[in-house]
Amino acid sequence: MRNLISVIAVAFLLPMQTPAQTRYKIVVLGSSSAYGVGASIPDSSWVGRTKAYYKSLHQLDTIINLAVPGSFSDSGVKLLPKALSYKPDIVLVSFPSNDIVADVGIPTYMSNLRKMYAAVTAAGKKCYISTTQPRDDKYTEPVLKVARDSVVKEFPTNYLQFYDPLVAPGSYDINPLYSAEGTHPNNAGHRLLFQSVLAAQIIPSTSSTPPSPPPAPPPPPVRSSPSLVFKGFSAQWIDLSVVLNWSALDSGANVDFFVGRSTDGTSYESIFHEKAISDSMIRHYSFTDQNPSASRSFYRIGAVADKKDTTWSDVLILDARVTGLAIEKVYIAGLDIITTIDLPKDETFRLVLFNMGGVPIQLPSHAGRAPAVTLDIPLPSLPAGIYYLQAATPDGQRAIKAFTIL
Repeated sequence: MRNLISVIAVAFLLPMQTPAQTRYKIVVLGSSSAYGVGASIPDSSWVGRTKAYYKSLHQLDTIINLAVPGSFSDSGVKLLPKALSYKPDIVLVSFPSNDIVADVGIPTYMSNLRKMYAAVTAAGKKCYISTTQPRDDKYTEPVLKVARDSVVKEFPTNYLQFYDPLVAPGSYDINPLYSAEGTHPNNAGHRLLFQSVLAAQIIPSTSSTPPSPPPAPPPPPVRSSPSLVFKGFSAQWIDLSVVLNWSALDSGANVDFFVGRSTDGTSYESIFHEKAISDSMIRHYSFTDQNPSASRSFYRIGAVADKKDTTWSDVLILDARVTGLAIEKVYIAGLDIITTIDLPKDETFRLVLFNMGGVPIQLPSHAGRAPAVTLDIPLPSLPAGIYYLQAATPDGQRAIKAFTIL
């Protein structure tokens, strides 16, 4: 009897065993954006953010990034044997503009994407193909949008929407807010691409999620429309604005989206309206709140089907913007360097240019007012190449960003 009691006591003291959680292995095939060009550090790239996010959920084994700056889609086909040799669970393919700018042609571009998708899925793996991305090239900008549509049509349930979040409203250009130098996304742009990866749900969600802020009071009871399902909703600070992204699957009803904003989680004002695309496909939407609250904000999306049935998204809570020293963008315009720098407070800061060899070129000091300052700096006489702009404050904060002189 004593031995039996001891065994029972030990059983109660042992920790409960839970089933082992699947950890996925991802391989990335792509060009410079997938490599991380435009981001200030690798961890700020969309691949780096994807890795950190799924690692935090204990859902990722590793990401093997085989992206090569300047490469074309045919290089992805050639790298397929190497990619599959790692025995990945998921392959992400992203060749967003080089083929189009080089006039390879959409038929050849799409043929290469099909070859990669077919080979990966034939091996029993999941494959996701990114759309094109906008870039500042007046000769090929419209073609990039056509290629975007081709990718979405060819891979309707397995594409990453990399075009819509980055494009400037009413144009084919990349939005300057998200552009490093007219071609690649900056940190903010890479963050949007990471959000698109999440929206595609490349890894199924589990109950093992990081702790979230206390929930806001629920919206008032409404009838729920069975015709629409939200697939993702995110909000984040970009410069002085809040960017909302969401995805929805609609079975064909006439749906209108309304964005609601609140400062107390109870009373909401409608700040944006957009008609949904009703074609029984997952579609991605975005809205930029250019006049956000200075304090904590609550956002939600209401989807009204056939002007009567309403489906509500989850409520997102966004804390007040916390600014640290950061170079949001830097690019060349004529004979000047244009840069926007986030400042945590009103202060003086120093600017230094470095070439690829690390040789410094001192620039004048500047005084700026928080939360951000945009500067127009005369461009020194320099040869073409890649350079780095560094900002430093008296208290030791530093920020650095790459840009190109053509």
